[in-house]
Amino acid sequence: MSITLTPAEKELCGLLVKVTDYIQQLDPKQPHLTLRIAGGWVRDKLLGKESHDLDIAVDHMSGYDLAQHVNCYLQTHAQQTSHIAKISSNPERSKHLETATVRVLGQCVDFVHLRSEAYEETSRIPVVRFGTPREDALRRDITINALFFNIHSQAIEDFTNQGLEDLRRGVVRTPMDPVQTFRDDPLRVLRVLRFASRFGFAIDGETQRALGLDEVKRDLDVKISRERVGIEVEKMAAGPDPLLSIRLILQNGLYANVFRAPPYVQNIGPFEDAGGVTQRVLQVLDNSSILQYLPSPLAVTPETRRMLVLAAFMYPFSQAQVVELKRKQAAGAQVVRDSLKLATADGDNVSALHMKAPRFASLAHGSLQAVARSELGQAIRDAGARWVPALLFAAAKDLHEGRGAEEVERMYGELVRAIAEQGLQEAFREKHIVNGKEAAELLGCRPGPAIKKVLDAIMAWQLANPQGTKEECRRFILETFKAQ
Repeated sequence: MSITLTPAEKELCGLLVKVTDYIQQLDPKQPHLTLRIAGGWVRDKLLGKESHDLDIAVDHMSGYDLAQHVNCYLQTHAQQTSHIAKISSNPERSKHLETATVRVLGQCVDFVHLRSEAYEETSRIPVVRFGTPREDALRRDITINALFFNIHSQAIEDFTNQGLEDLRRGVVRTPMDPVQTFRDDPLRVLRVLRFASRFGFAIDGETQRALGLDEVKRDLDVKISRERVGIEVEKMAAGPDPLLSIRLILQNGLYANVFRAPPYVQNIGPFEDAGGVTQRVLQVLDNSSILQYLPSPLAVTPETRRMLVLAAFMYPFSQAQVVELKRKQAAGAQVVRDSLKLATADGDNVSALHMKAPRFASLAHGSLQAVARSELGQAIRDAGARWVPALLFAAAKDLHEGRGAEEVERMYGELVRAIAEQGLQEAFREKHIVNGKEAAELLGCRPGPAIKKVLDAIMAWQLANPQGTKEECRRFILETFKAQ
């Protein structure tokens, strides 16, 4: 296995070698520096993928000091320099070491020093010190992420003695004992699953056994911030194989640890449904004719796909409610907000897909010829801008519950066509032809909560009478409500 540098990468490496010589000339007593490109860039290049994730690891010096020397060298040679962004360590975000980020020859580069890590028993935040290349490699999450490219010798360095072979064979394993690796930093549990699904690699046997240990799961609950869990789940949902991601979570008995249920929750469904519904969501998105009936402005975007996958991951909570102080709330939104620390909008999206999908399923299952235009329009308005993912989620749910693919494609294809033929794709944006203030004046009453019933009736009339005029709507209001 070898790495072929692009012209830009060759130029960057050549410059950095000159910088190390420049530093040596400035201070002959300074140990000669060796610079290495570390981690994901090396892995991706060996897999034949392009990568712009340039992390330069340096020995005998901090990354920030090296970045300053790079700028000094560029300035001395009348070349363009840029601001150095000093990113402080932030252990709660898994940023255990200070990093310096700077643009060099038009490329964004992170400079960081080689390090070793030691952990306290009750924390995933390590004590960090300068380390050797081997110590730096061994403290990484998996062997294929522990490879280096020495920019001086242009050699690939595998200080774990396993990374290159694991990359060839498609294996994910920890560089050191997996139990200790996971107990030191339980975030690595989720990273193992994410990289296995990202590349379609097998998880090494010892690593696999460690994933399911009760003490590892307890550490995942206790040591790791929920925000970090959410970041990993987001990356899995947006990754190339979210189905494999959720299956690995389920197979290793980690669903309850990742998607932690709130107290006082009722009606959680089988965890396995998360895998089944995810499979069907991807089937609808990737292998279904339903999408061909969607007008281009409503085509599925990456954000729509992410929304659907996240709702599928959360499907066991689709009927669940949190009961507290006699109030009931949708559990799915609370899990997204509190257990994954994702945006409130993500929780709202998940709940909306779970709650609005049944209405579209009911329409698809019935006779569309008997469905009034106003009923279709009200379904679109009720779901709002989320009506397309809600409809697709309903189709996926039908597949999950055993309906045949041809039947589902026919039913939902006909539903989408009916919506398009009636010109209802943007019904959720339609404004009342007679607004609340005008309706109140017409009826001789004061605007307020009571006028909502009138506005609902106005919208139903508009949807049933797309060519109706404002004057016709005013007559409808008077005929319907004046006597009340």
